[in-house]
Amino acid sequence: MRKFALIFLFFTTLIACQRRPLFYAQRESVEVMVKVLWKVAVYPDGMKPDGITLFYFRNGEYYMQQTTANVDSCSVQLEAGRYRLLMITQSPEEYANLEFDNMTDLDKATVRAVETKSSWYTRAENEELIANPEMMAVGLSDEFEVTEEMIDEYYQYQREQEQVLTKADDSTPVVKYYTIRVPIYPKSVVSQFWVTIYSDNVDVLKSVRASTSGMAKTFELTQDITGAGEATQLISQWSVTTDDPEHRIGHLDGRITTFGFPNGEEPSIMRDSTLNVSTLLIDNETVERYVFNVGDKITKETPPLGYRALYRLIFGSVTAPAIHPPDVVPVGGDGGFDASVEDWEEVDIEIDM
Repeated sequence: MRKFALIFLFFTTLIACQRRPLFYAQRESVEVMVKVLWKVAVYPDGMKPDGITLFYFRNGEYYMQQTTANVDSCSVQLEAGRYRLLMITQSPEEYANLEFDNMTDLDKATVRAVETKSSWYTRAENEELIANPEMMAVGLSDEFEVTEEMIDEYYQYQREQEQVLTKADDSTPVVKYYTIRVPIYPKSVVSQFWVTIYSDNVDVLKSVRASTSGMAKTFELTQDITGAGEATQLISQWSVTTDDPEHRIGHLDGRITTFGFPNGEEPSIMRDSTLNVSTLLIDNETVERYVFNVGDKITKETPPLGYRALYRLIFGSVTAPAIHPPDVVPVGGDGGFDASVEDWEEVDIEIDM
């Protein structure tokens, strides 16, 4: 018993001599509240992500990573230092078509679309084919600082709060914890590419598929710009609309997700990318192929909710269709457009990069 009493006295004296209790001295930190300020432009129809991942950088170096289902706000204990936070929706492991590089380097953090294969598309030599990226948003905080004075003040508030809770009555004011609030404004890094092609004999079109070269492979998360790598993307899902039934003229619409164009470029005459289109007709036999030089024909328009940008590409018009499929007879009386890609003839196209 005497030995126990001496040990107890030693620790009592030690605690009394220190500015902070022993348990707190092991981690001198302050509570930081991260507030994610979502906008309708980022999450259409109110559909927020079910999780976010925060990457913390302290004094310019990677500090830690936190994944949470609290997508509006979350708290974390941080020690003294200067910080910036990088936020992405979901966690890196949850994306099927995206991979993340250099996430522990604030300046070089990058997302890239994964390489893919297609049963119907044969790549040209040195051509890279990528999957269409999934929707994701990114946010980067301004720099903020946690100082020793803040930690001292936070500790003092904790002590006062403990006293309030111990001696609480109706007349005692509640002491709030000292916190730093850090706002983050997420925005999408994924754009939409919408292609429209006008056609005569539109009712003979059975299915369509296409590829578009010169697309961005990566997006630099903290630089807010696409990276240097470029690749080809497939446009597999199409719809058909009849504009002039009497003259059998209509148009095809294909949409994909994309990072945009390499090196933060905008559409210009300097671009020599191409759109390669193949159409299967209702005889289930005839395949028509078209190659369009894109160049500066792409325009940038107001994006749909949830997208970073909208890139629009239109070939032809109702009065001057861009493609002219032959007037074939449907096989077995079968007709009508099929929006899904079927197992029809493999396309082997040499693309001028």
